[in-house]
Amino acid sequence: NAPTQSGQSQTLQLIPDQDYLRERADAMSTVETNIVELGTIFNKLAVMVSEHREMVQRVEDNVDDANENINLSLSTLTDTLTNLQSNKQLALKVFGIVVLFIILFITFFA
Repeated sequence: NAPTQSGQSQTLQLIPDQDYLRERADAMSTVETNIVELGTIFNKLAVMVSEHREMVQRVEDNVDDANENINLSLSTLTDTLTNLQSNKQLALKVFGIVVLFIILFITFFA
C-alpha cells in the first residue's frame, strides 16, 4: 500500500493547483487585453500619421516655393544693383562731358 500512496502523491504533485491555473489564465487574459489595447493605439497612431502626411507635404512644397522666390528676389536685386552701378557711371560720364563743354564754352566764347 505504501508504494501506491507514494505513486498517488507523486501524481498529485504533477497535477497543478487549480488556483495557480486560474491565476495564470487571468494573467494571460490581462496580457491579451493589453495587447489588443496596444493594437488599437498603434492603429490610431497610424491614422494620425497618415492624416498629417498630406499636411507635411504641403508645408514642404511651401518651403520649396519660398526658397525659389527668395532666390529669384536675390537675382533681381543683384541685377538692379548692377544696373544702378552702370547708371552711376553713365551719370558721371554725362556730368564730365557737360563740365568739358562749359570749360570749352568759357574758353572760346568768353
